[in-house]
Amino acid sequence: MSAELRDLIRQQQDSIRQLQRQNAELSARLEQLRRRSALSGRGASADGGEVAQQDLAAALEAAEKRVAARDRQVQALEKRVAVREERIDAVQKRTDAQKDRIESLEKQASNLKAGTERLTTALHTYRNRVEGLKDTVTTLRDQLSSSRTQAKEQKAQLVESLQRSRASTVHHRDRAAAEQQKLASARERAAQQREKLQTSLAVTRERLKTTTELWSPARTYLSSYRQGLLYEEIEKSDIDLSADTYLSLLPSTVPAARILSRKHGGRVICDCVENVEVNKHSLAPTIRPSALELVNLTAYGSLMCCDGMMTVSHAVADTLTRFGPPVRVQPNYRYYEEAQPAGELRQMLGLGDTETILLTSGNIVEGFENVLQALTLLPSTVHLVAFSRISPHTYREQIETTIKNLGLNARVHLMGLLPYDQVAGVFADADLGLMILDPTNANHAVSLPNRVFDFTTATLPFAVPPVPEIARFVEEHGHGVAMPDDSPETWAATIRSLLTELPQRRAAARAARAQATWESLEDGLMEFLGQPSTVTMLGFRDLTRYQRFLRIAQTLSDRGVAVKAVCFSQSPVPVEIPNTEFFHFSDRYGRGEGLERVPNAH
Repeated sequence: MSAELRDLIRQQQDSIRQLQRQNAELSARLEQLRRRSALSGRGASADGGEVAQQDLAAALEAAEKRVAARDRQVQALEKRVAVREERIDAVQKRTDAQKDRIESLEKQASNLKAGTERLTTALHTYRNRVEGLKDTVTTLRDQLSSSRTQAKEQKAQLVESLQRSRASTVHHRDRAAAEQQKLASARERAAQQREKLQTSLAVTRERLKTTTELWSPARTYLSSYRQGLLYEEIEKSDIDLSADTYLSLLPSTVPAARILSRKHGGRVICDCVENVEVNKHSLAPTIRPSALELVNLTAYGSLMCCDGMMTVSHAVADTLTRFGPPVRVQPNYRYYEEAQPAGELRQMLGLGDTETILLTSGNIVEGFENVLQALTLLPSTVHLVAFSRISPHTYREQIETTIKNLGLNARVHLMGLLPYDQVAGVFADADLGLMILDPTNANHAVSLPNRVFDFTTATLPFAVPPVPEIARFVEEHGHGVAMPDDSPETWAATIRSLLTELPQRRAAARAARAQATWESLEDGLMEFLGQPSTVTMLGFRDLTRYQRFLRIAQTLSDRGVAVKAVCFSQSPVPVEIPNTEFFHFSDRYGRGEGLERVPNAH
């Protein structure tokens, strides 16, 4: 249809062009006629000219009419052509739309074909499933039939069981009635028992009140009771503790040693390592004066009954001679050991070689404040490390507050106690030792503590307050300084002075280490103990960790003496000394099963 229209439009366009040419020709002829008319008018006679002009005018008018008619035809044809072109455009648009629709329909047809194929496949699958379901239905019908048969049989059984249950229910009802009668009787008895228990509870409460009233004053005398507790635990156990010598740690264990001595024979030696009077101890118990006096008098009697006494210093020995038995001074010297600086301490504290390290150790109960004040008078490169137990807890809190208030948090290092086998090596890394003791404390005033010999073994020069026994030792060997007082200014001045004398002080410490050795005391110890073949050691402390008694046990073992030890400990450690047996009990109030053996480390 569109091709025919196009052909028709072309034909009409050709006609228009032909008419336009004809119009052009007519226009040209008309122009010629006009020229001729003008020429004729000038050359012809008046009559003839008028006729000729009239003819020309008529011809010209006729030609103009034809030209106008032709123009109108051309315009009409152009309008028809425009209308035809619009129709062609509309037809073309409809044709394009139909093509798009045909393509869409073709795609839909393709999709429908694919869908039809899928549906055919699914239909085939569903047919197979239907066949399977038919088989399943057949099977289920068979099962249903079988189940109905079984249900009928079960129903018959249930009916029979129900009949039996009904008979049993009647029987149980009768029994329940009888049980209810018994329950009523039991409730009545329970009410009677409750009344009796309430009466008994009231009596018990009254007795407990009376016991509490009695316990309050009696508890102050618990220390006396505990002096007998050690033997009570020994008596519970079938362990042979007979020995040639019984070595008691402090007077509190002498009663148990005396009973063993009377029972089996043997000498009793008391190792009295501190003041006899408990009110003179570093941390004296807070009990009534009468109770303290009773404990002290018991200690006096125990020491008078001993065959001998040992102690750690001449100052303590002077307080023991009044009791009668011979006294031996057995200082807490260490075994000879050449400890060498290894840099462990500086690494532990994160300090370099330019910092100065002051070191203190052991139990601290008084006197730490003055040392902290002294540290503020020293250069900021001076640090203090304390491998110590600061007690009681309130005093430790006070010291921590003082450190904070003085701005010494970065220079004071509270580390706690070191294992014994690490002490000498770590201490050797320090520059100077400080012995923090209070000379006004009765126990400190007569002390010669382990830390003196720890410092000596590590060849660590040290400063100490005016404690007579320690002052005598450092003056004899020259590796330390006993200060005239323990004021902060004196501490600071002494530290400055000693830091300038370290080489000669360390040389003196090496000489002291070679002289003050445990080995040098062993012969005298064996002689004082009576050259025994067996020794039993007794103590309320944990003897598996008490270095003094471990050194004594080692000496005895090395000389072929069989050693047994009995002590209080809630967590003893294995002992590595041959030919020794350690036993412990762990209940402070005598409620345990008796002694238990501590495993040997070998």
